[in-house]
Amino acid sequence: MTARNPQKRLKTACFLLALCLIAGNLVSQDMGNVAVPDALRMPERGEAPRYPRDLVIGDLGQGEVSEGAYLYARNILTALAAGNRNAQILTNSGFSFTDSMFDNIRSIRPRDSRLGGGRNELDGCVSFLIRIIGPQESITGELFLRQADAMDEGVTAGRWLLDDLILEGKRALADIRDSYRYDFSPYERFY
Repeated sequence: MTARNPQKRLKTACFLLALCLIAGNLVSQDMGNVAVPDALRMPERGEAPRYPRDLVIGDLGQGEVSEGAYLYARNILTALAAGNRNAQILTNSGFSFTDSMFDNIRSIRPRDSRLGGGRNELDGCVSFLIRIIGPQESITGELFLRQADAMDEGVTAGRWLLDDLILEGKRALADIRDSYRYDFSPYERFY
């Protein structure tokens, strides 16, 4: 070994250390609230925008409805999944919940909930597909919201109200996973 080898190793180690520090600095820079670039969301060749999807209820997110309706539906779903019958959002929702609804939800031991993309109905209501997920089973359903008008007693006009809630029976997660085969082809343009 020559005396030059340790120097070469030291230079290499310093270079690698500097490279790691530069890369770490680039990764740790605060990006703030950076919006998703339109190039990633905008459809190409007749494709639809890419939003998160659930295996059972489809597209997630706000959908075509107002942000107020989406936030209200999300808060309703959060309270339902938590099994909190006395939550203010549920008691002020304008809807009469039954014990069997909460018993059914509690029976799956909810761990997560998902709110499907909202859509405007012909009668002026807004609907959202929902899914409450436990460790072994899930429950799907649909929330219907409407805005209060001057005819609603004791309610501020324009406030969102829960018009209807439809919950289906429990379904084993294994049944859903066995019948599902994911297709990556719509995402090929990102690779």
